[in-house]
Amino acid sequence: MIIKLNEWEWVHALNVGNMRYTANWHKKDASYYDKKRMEDDRTAQQRACVCELAVAKATNRYWSGSVWKANDHNRFKRKIADVGHNIEVRCVRTSTSAAVREQQLGKGLVLFVARTLNEELTEVEILGYLDYDIAWELGKTPHYVDVDKEEEGKRTRTVDKEHLRDYVPRNILE
Repeated sequence: MIIKLNEWEWVHALNVGNMRYTANWHKKDASYYDKKRMEDDRTAQQRACVCELAVAKATNRYWSGSVWKANDHNRFKRKIADVGHNIEVRCVRTSTSAAVREQQLGKGLVLFVARTLNEELTEVEILGYLDYDIAWELGKTPHYVDVDKEEEGKRTRTVDKEHLRDYVPRNILE
């Protein structure tokens, strides 16, 4: 499913991405981040916000566009869904496998995987969705993770696009 953002939606998503980027200027990257595999954080934040807004638009759900200071991250990160009350959006860039984090299990989340289709970040393809806990069960430990260094409760797996269900607009998340 392809979602095209209107100009005002695109501007809003980029603004939220910029605010998230500046809120984290002094925050240290997580230990599992591999800078060689990543794009610059400003663009990554914008891309993620564009994908979140596109999923909200496709599912007719609320997107808060929330932004908080880095030191408030632990206070809010597990209380506010990316979209609506239970949608976790993973934006992928060079892969169709999406990260699934152990600490988000058992919360009734639905994982949506999306990617932008152009450099301007105005078009998004929703690759599919899956119950978050099922995505964890189907997921594999990614090649870039050092299993010996992973802590219980903070592990990561990736789920391949082949396991995702195609999104067709309807009331699947009720």
